[in-house]
Amino acid sequence: MKIATLLAGVAAVALTASAASADTINRGQTTLPIVGTQNVVGGGFFEDIAAGLNRANAQNGGSAISSWHAFGGAQGDNGTAAGDDGATFTLKGMVSTDCAYYSGSSTSQTIDFGTIGIYASDNTGPAAAFDMTAPANVTIDSNLAGCNTSNTVTLSKSDIRGLVNNSSAGYDTNVFQANLPFSVTANYTAGDVGIAGAASATSLVLPTGSNSVSKQHGAWKSAMALNVNIPVPSRSLLAGSYEGDLTVNIAAF
Repeated sequence: MKIATLLAGVAAVALTASAASADTINRGQTTLPIVGTQNVVGGGFFEDIAAGLNRANAQNGGSAISSWHAFGGAQGDNGTAAGDDGATFTLKGMVSTDCAYYSGSSTSQTIDFGTIGIYASDNTGPAAAFDMTAPANVTIDSNLAGCNTSNTVTLSKSDIRGLVNNSSAGYDTNVFQANLPFSVTANYTAGDVGIAGAASATSLVLPTGSNSVSKQHGAWKSAMALNVNIPVPSRSLLAGSYEGDLTVNIAAF
């Protein structure tokens, strides 16, 4: 009797594995005389017995029965497999808030005009006698001013009257005055709050009749020039010292 065989010629076996799971391998075929080809698939009680007999026969070189049997398995995933994976790392660091205005080794400097000239001779006539001869002015330059966050630049005077003479001599208010009003213009480069872009030249003006003025900006840094002007007043000047404070302040908010 001719025995059918699964081993005649060259057989190709495809091995496959699922990325998501693993199974026990227990299958094969046996070709028996008269009965023909029988499939063996593991899993049931009788199938397991058949698979065992099939495996034994497949290893028996003198058997008259053709048989093949595959058995084994693979370990399944430990964890959940995914088609992609990664992580997000938040990188962070803190920068301190800082505002700067360089005025040397002290935050309080004295700018002394020396003698504020008046018409002092006796041949000037009563109209000009004791009057201020010309406006006084000074430019205060700093090569560093600014702030690294939103900020307010403020110019202010210690007295709205400007420079004040605290003379106790008494005077005729019709022709003399004990104060010298002054104006200030600050020139620097800064932009507006909330705007990211190139900053532009900015002027902040404190008039003679105002005590304080301010402007808000985004982060900026540049040189700053304070141009102070004391115009000739309408009345004559008293003897003594005229004095007052000008303050520039850059404050974060």
